[in-house]
Amino acid sequence: MTRDSRSPARPARRPPMKTSASFPDISGQWTMLIEWNHKDKRGDLLASAVIDQNPSGISMDVHSKGSDSHTIMALPGGQAAGSPTLHYMYQVEPHATGSDATTSYQGAAILRYYKAADELRGNYWTSELSRGHFTLSRKPDGRESLIDILLIAAIPEEFEAAKATFTARVDTDDGVRDWQAIDPTSSFPYYQGRFDYRGQPLFSIAIAQSPRMGGITTGQLAAVLVERLKPKAVVMCGVCAGNPGDVALGDVVVSELAYQYDEGRRTKEGFEPDHRQQPASRQWKAAAKALNPADLPSYGIADRADARYWLMEQLHRGADPLSHPARDRYFGPGEWAAMINELRQAGILKSKGVLALTRKGIAETRDASNTNPDPLLRLPFAIKAGPIASGNVVVKDGITWDMLKRHGVRSVIGLEMEAAAIGYAAISAEVADWIVIKGVMDHADPNKDDRYKSFAARASAEVLRALLVDRSLAKAN
Repeated sequence: MTRDSRSPARPARRPPMKTSASFPDISGQWTMLIEWNHKDKRGDLLASAVIDQNPSGISMDVHSKGSDSHTIMALPGGQAAGSPTLHYMYQVEPHATGSDATTSYQGAAILRYYKAADELRGNYWTSELSRGHFTLSRKPDGRESLIDILLIAAIPEEFEAAKATFTARVDTDDGVRDWQAIDPTSSFPYYQGRFDYRGQPLFSIAIAQSPRMGGITTGQLAAVLVERLKPKAVVMCGVCAGNPGDVALGDVVVSELAYQYDEGRRTKEGFEPDHRQQPASRQWKAAAKALNPADLPSYGIADRADARYWLMEQLHRGADPLSHPARDRYFGPGEWAAMINELRQAGILKSKGVLALTRKGIAETRDASNTNPDPLLRLPFAIKAGPIASGNVVVKDGITWDMLKRHGVRSVIGLEMEAAAIGYAAISAEVADWIVIKGVMDHADPNKDDRYKSFAARASAEVLRALLVDRSLAKAN
């Protein structure tokens, strides 16, 4: 635990005050989220806790990365409003490694128990003038799965697209008919439902949205819900940047593996990466390869008008349409040369030399974009599996792909912020069946915008739904 968190890590058992007969039983294993503030710094940290409650009192063991601590006092009680409350004081002993604190310090916390969410929540303070908030969520006993699929989304657009995609439409019974909001006022709310297929239950599913984008917050949410629900599979869908040499805007990327690309050491000579790759199940890659995107609602066959605009848009973006991975989806045999000649005769393309827009072509392309700002509904997208790299910043420099190639994973096709955290949360909890599926909304270059965002979120959710249905049916048979 870092010095800045100033939180308890391992309160030892003391003979404390006797518990009241009316105080709820809080014995068990808990996941603790620590939100800390110290001077001008703030952050989040996950820890684990074991609470032992008996007639003589309450003791609590908590473990985190950087420190251990022991309980000085634990006093259960109540409030006029009726919320059971636990007051306790503790002393923190930092580890020799994993913490920048050098001396022990004291702290105090007031935790209230919320029965509906089965959580302990409250503020803490320390003698180091740090403060923060604890959220303890009880882990279920045993390893039996309480849910088949846990779906995590990082941003509202991803969550809404996923929830809508897995919801049954009016004209069919396939999907979730009724979503139940679970712990809506807690720190880790989620929706739960039963996915039916052809009138029969196929799998149970829980879907949750991270409070904010990024691996730290999303990973904490995933870790807590994985421990609480014991899912058989952990999945994620949403949007990402795609490698322009391999995927087009709107394509869907399936994680063959995920890793944190900005993890390592920075020296005077530069950055030295220290990657920890999280491999996904091979069955996902095989299933994704076999899935035909043309069967999905967001897939659309390009007509001649689509091909014309696509060619002009690629040139306007500075891309090479001739070597573009999506060219064959817009132009059949013999159609490319005919389109080039047509655009040159119309004064859209320069008449000789390399392919380039004329002033007239640039103006027409810009006008087409400005007069058609509505979200894209259908595209001839492809599904591709490959490595996904996660980082802590939004990228639009256009050069990160070369950096990733130099650092050892030359075949990266997706770049985003959460996949590595999802893989780590699943594997750490011994959930081998996990996958991240994301739609390409940009290429992490200066042309980055949100025009493809809603389509990418929807297409990735459709691919995930189709893969889950196919895999569940295969297991049932």
